[in-house]
Amino acid sequence: MSTIRPLAREDLPAVAALYERVRRTGNDTAPAGLADYIARLCLDAPWVDPEIPALVSEARDGSIIGFLGSYPRRVRLDGRLLRVGCSGQLAADPSNPGVGALLARTYMRGPQDLTVTDGATDLMRRIWRTLRGRVRTAPSFGWYRVLRPTSTITARLEDRGRPVPGPLRSVGAGVDALARRIPRVSSRLAPAMPEGLTSELLTVDALLEQMADAPRRWRLHPDYDAAHLDAVFTELEAVAPVRGEVVRRLVRGDDGRVRGWYVAFAPAGGIMQVQQLAAVGPDPGPVLDHVIADADARGAVAVAGRLEAPLADAVRTRRCLIRSASWALADSEDTSLLAALDTEESLLTRLDGEWWMGHHLLYRGGDTTT
Repeated sequence: MSTIRPLAREDLPAVAALYERVRRTGNDTAPAGLADYIARLCLDAPWVDPEIPALVSEARDGSIIGFLGSYPRRVRLDGRLLRVGCSGQLAADPSNPGVGALLARTYMRGPQDLTVTDGATDLMRRIWRTLRGRVRTAPSFGWYRVLRPTSTITARLEDRGRPVPGPLRSVGAGVDALARRIPRVSSRLAPAMPEGLTSELLTVDALLEQMADAPRRWRLHPDYDAAHLDAVFTELEAVAPVRGEVVRRLVRGDDGRVRGWYVAFAPAGGIMQVQQLAAVGPDPGPVLDHVIADADARGAVAVAGRLEAPLADAVRTRRCLIRSASWALADSEDTSLLAALDTEESLLTRLDGEWWMGHHLLYRGGDTTT
C-alpha cells in the first residue's frame, strides 16, 4: 500500500532518480540539473498552486515509487476566472502496478475547474479514459506544412531516434535544392512572405496588451500576468538548446495594426514547431502565412503545430498535412467549459500546456543542456 501526497523539496533527488530510470536512460543515478529543473517548474514557478500540487507516491518503506508533475494555469470563460490543472510528466515504478493510475485519479479529483494534458502517451490516454476523462480529438492531431520534402523525412526519422548518416542527409538536401529550381515546384514549396505584413519581437508587455482585448475575441482564453509570461519565456529559452531557437513574433499589417502573433521553436535544419498562433481577427490565415514564410527563410524543412479549431480552415487551404500527435486530454464536471474548450472561440494552446517542457530532453550525456 502506498501513500499519495504533494511533492516536497526533500523528495527531489528520489523523484529525479525515478524519472531517469523509468522515463529516460534506465540509469539509477539522475544527472546534475534534473532535480533542479523539476523543482523550478513544480515548486518554484509563479504558476505553482499549493492546492493543485505535483504528486508523489510513497511506499511503506518511504521510497518514492511514483511522480506526476503539475503546472496549474488560469483561464477565463465568459469573464469567469477558472483554475486549470495541467497534468504533466508521469513516472511510476513498473514493479508497483497501478501507481500511475492512482496518481492520475488523485490529480483529476483536485479542486481545479478543468484538468488537461497535451503530451499524453497511449498509456496515459487509457488511464484517463478509464477514469472517464475525455480525448480532445482535434488537438490530438498535428498539421505539417512541408517545405523541403526529402529533408523532412530525414528530420522525422531522427526525431524518432533513427539517426540518418550524414551523406544521406546531404543527398536529401541536394534533392530539395534541385526541386526548388523548378518554377512550378518552387512556387509550391517556397512560399513568399505575405505582402503588407511586418513583424517584431513579441514581448511580455506586447502580449499582455493583446490579451487585454481577449474577452472580445475568445470566450475561453488564458489569464496571463507578467510574472507568468516572464517565467514561460525563460523556460522556453532553457529548452532551446534541444528544441531549437525560440521565435516570438508580433505580426502587423501595413496600417500598423496588429494581425496576430506566434511563438515557436526553430531548430536549425529541422521542423519548426509552433507553440501558439493567434489572430486578432476571424481569419488566422495571414499570420499562418507569415509563420510558414518565416520558417522557410530560416531554412526549416517543415513547419508544424497542433490542430486547433480556430486554425482548421487556414491549414486546410495551405497544403498542410494532418498527422497523429501526442494525445490531448481533458476532464471537467463543468459541461459548458468542456463544450467551449475546442471551439473557434477558444485560445488554449501548447504554450499553456506541458508539451514543450524538457524533462526527457535536458541534461543528457553529462551536459547541463543536451
